[in-house]
Amino acid sequence: MEPGNNEDQITIDINYNEIPEADERNSGLDAQFRLFTENGMVRTDDASNNYNTVKNSFLFGMRSLAGETRIVGIHRNLSSSLTGKARLSSFNIFQDAMARKCGGGNRDANVRYAWYGAARDEIREILCHGFSRLGKAAGNGETYGHGLHLSNAKFSLDSNFFYSVLASEMDGDGLRHVLLCRVILGRVETVPAGSQQFQPSAKGYDSGVDNPAAPSRYIVWSCSMNSHIYISHVVSFRFPFYEGSTSTSVPNSLSLRVSTIIKILSMFLDPLKITLIYGFVNDLQANRIQLSEFKQRVAEVSGGKLFSTILKLRGHES
Repeated sequence: MEPGNNEDQITIDINYNEIPEADERNSGLDAQFRLFTENGMVRTDDASNNYNTVKNSFLFGMRSLAGETRIVGIHRNLSSSLTGKARLSSFNIFQDAMARKCGGGNRDANVRYAWYGAARDEIREILCHGFSRLGKAAGNGETYGHGLHLSNAKFSLDSNFFYSVLASEMDGDGLRHVLLCRVILGRVETVPAGSQQFQPSAKGYDSGVDNPAAPSRYIVWSCSMNSHIYISHVVSFRFPFYEGSTSTSVPNSLSLRVSTIIKILSMFLDPLKITLIYGFVNDLQANRIQLSEFKQRVAEVSGGKLFSTILKLRGHES
């Protein structure tokens, strides 16, 4: 990652080097990545420390799903163009101003790393023109005010990280994309789920969080979203990723798909509900129920909106 405050660097003890990369350097994806390279991003070498730091941070957030995720490319913002230099200079100016406003020290600006997931077209617009969409709901349909929602990179073990993955819609090449950003938070206030807030509630606050003790979600208001956020990297990945067939007519591939659903649901549901769902899996594998009934039962236990969103990760309708 970019040099900066030591407390903002993401240190990961888990080693993901055994997870193979998707070898797609010569597959024509460079043409698709042109939308990144034409906007000041440079593809990071797979062997570099920068690549591995970002990769490990992202896979750490995927938890048990890391083995089913393949990083296809990581692009770094070098801020080498005139526009890029201006955006970085502006970010640094606002960071210094926030530090002075909050007390004067470098740490007082409260700069943090965060993830933002979006469809490829939205990312292209962000790289070209900046952020413009507000109030994107989380994967479970919750909103936290009318602002720009980002997932805390340090606390990516929280299920909120997965909301950014859910927001990263799959493009025509089967890829998803997330932005790793540096965010100037300043002084934060709590914004509860379902809030209709759209600006700081008082002059003493600059941004919002879902939980001040252990924030997993940052809320940046519209007045600050293009001055207080600096795009550091773009991570392109495939998820879920499988070697071989994924046809629903093949029992093994069906088992893989169900196991992925269980892993994702376990990030959101309590153990008792997961135990019930495992019972449905056993009934499905023993042909005591059909796939349609399995989906219905799981939806009833987990909540239809969450389950429907998870199914769409593989392109299946609920």
